[in-house]
Amino acid sequence: MNAQLSLDFDELDYPRFDQLLGNANAELIYFLQQKHDQFIYIWGEKGAGKSHILQAWVGQALQAGHRAIYIDADKTSLTAHLVADAEYVAIDQIEKLRSREQGVLFNLFNHFRNTRQGNLLLASDFHPAKLNLREDLRTRVAYCLAYEVQPLSRDEKINALKHLAKTRQLHIDPKIYEYLHDQWRQDMSHLLSIFDDLVAYSVAIGKPLTLNLVKQLLKQQESL
Repeated sequence: MNAQLSLDFDELDYPRFDQLLGNANAELIYFLQQKHDQFIYIWGEKGAGKSHILQAWVGQALQAGHRAIYIDADKTSLTAHLVADAEYVAIDQIEKLRSREQGVLFNLFNHFRNTRQGNLLLASDFHPAKLNLREDLRTRVAYCLAYEVQPLSRDEKINALKHLAKTRQLHIDPKIYEYLHDQWRQDMSHLLSIFDDLVAYSVAIGKPLTLNLVKQLLKQQESL
């Protein structure tokens, strides 16, 4: 059977905080690693790395033995059953929550606040004051410690890929990093995903990852 290139960007492998290079969001990452606040809301432009941060936070909680869950409101319905036993709940794109789901989040806020147990990390593209949510939930979101996520620069994104390769003891042509950034989707989560898939493919076929091979594979993917 021929090796196949998998480009499944929906599969969650819970990236680590140490993959988030650059200094722009250092304070936020410190707070999330040290668990300084029960309710945190992050916002910022698309591709700034919000999903990566939420998933890293959940992965950290799971590694510590906690019950944690990541929910993308655009893909998964938020239900009371889904979060019933969770101690750490990360909800991405909360602006996509429907009316009934907003009620679930409102009740979860109250439960965590009243019991003083449980942690919420919420994310959206919008400043909290511009969220189009029911008023009682907007009030609850106002309780959150709010941070704007700053996108990494081009150099920081490329350095993140280089760092990932170094931790895996991979020797890769620097032009590959630049090509992936400039020719592929530039948000960090997709860059990390495509990089992981390309490395796995090169290992599967027993050939080094060259710039020509990357160009061929991505061209094939675009034609699918």
